[in-house]
Amino acid sequence: MLHLFDCILLILLCKNILGWNPSNFTYDPGVGYNLVWQDEFENVGSVKGTINGAPAYAPNPSNWALKTGNINGGLQNYTNSISNAYIQNDQLTIVAFKEGYTSGMLSSVGLREFTFGKFAAKIRLPYSQGIWPAWWLVGNAWNKYKFYWPTVGEIDILEMIGGRQWGTPNDQIAHGTVHWNNASNTMSPLYHASYGTQWKTPDGSLLHNHSLVYWTEWTSTQISIGINEITYFQLNTTNITNSINPVDAFKGKWPYYMILNIAIGGPWPGSPNNQTVWPQQMIVDWVRVYQK
Repeated sequence: MLHLFDCILLILLCKNILGWNPSNFTYDPGVGYNLVWQDEFENVGSVKGTINGAPAYAPNPSNWALKTGNINGGLQNYTNSISNAYIQNDQLTIVAFKEGYTSGMLSSVGLREFTFGKFAAKIRLPYSQGIWPAWWLVGNAWNKYKFYWPTVGEIDILEMIGGRQWGTPNDQIAHGTVHWNNASNTMSPLYHASYGTQWKTPDGSLLHNHSLVYWTEWTSTQISIGINEITYFQLNTTNITNSINPVDAFKGKWPYYMILNIAIGGPWPGSPNNQTVWPQQMIVDWVRVYQK
C-alpha cells in the first residue's frame, strides 16, 4: 500500500511527464528583451553542392567561420567541406561521418559577438555512442587584454554525450556548464574551475527525438541555462562559492562569441563503437540573440 507521500510524488511525476509537450512550445525571451541578431539559415550566396538531391549552401560567412582541424582533442577532424556543414530548407545541418571522423564546427568569433543577453538556438541533436554535440559561448578578450581560456570564460548552453559511457542512457541528458579561471582575473595564476548541472527528458525519450530550444541568459549578476520553458541551471556570478570574486569573465568586460559543433570521442563521451550509427546530424532551425 502506497503511503500518501509516495502517492503525491507519483502524481507529480505523471503530471510532469504528461505535461511536457515540446512540439507545442514557442520561445519567448521575456519582458524587456528585444531581438538584436538572428540567423534563420536562409540560402545565401551560390550553390556549393548537391546533398540528398537538392542544392546545398554554405553557412552565411558574415555570421560564421568554419573551423578546421582537430580542436579541443577528441577524434574529430573539422573541415570546411559543404558535406560537413550546409544550409538547406532554412536549416543548418552539421554532419559527422565515420570516414575520417570528419565533422563541422561553426564559430562567430570576430563576426558576431555580444555582451549580456539571451542566446537561444532551436536544435535537433544527433545521438549514439561517442557523439558529442555542443552549443556554447566563449569570451573574446584577446585583442584588448591578451587573455585566453579559461580566464575569458565559457558558457556551455548545451552538451550531450551519446551512448552509455557511464552506464546511463546519456542521449536523454543535456548538460549546462560554466567555466572560468578560479585563481585570478589574468593569465597568472591560472586554475580552471567549472560548475554544471544536467537535465533529463521527463518521459525518458532521446533528445534526438525533439527539436528543442536550448538557451542561456547572461546578466551582470547571474547566468541561467534552460531548455524550452524549463530553467535547470542558475549561478550567481557575483558571489561564487570557493572562487575568487568578482570573476571578470562574467562582468561584461568583453563579449562572447558562439560555437556550434559535433565532436567525436574523447575521455568524456568515449570513442564510437560498433553500435554507433553513422552519419550523425545536428539540425539547427535558428540562432537568436536578445538584449535589454
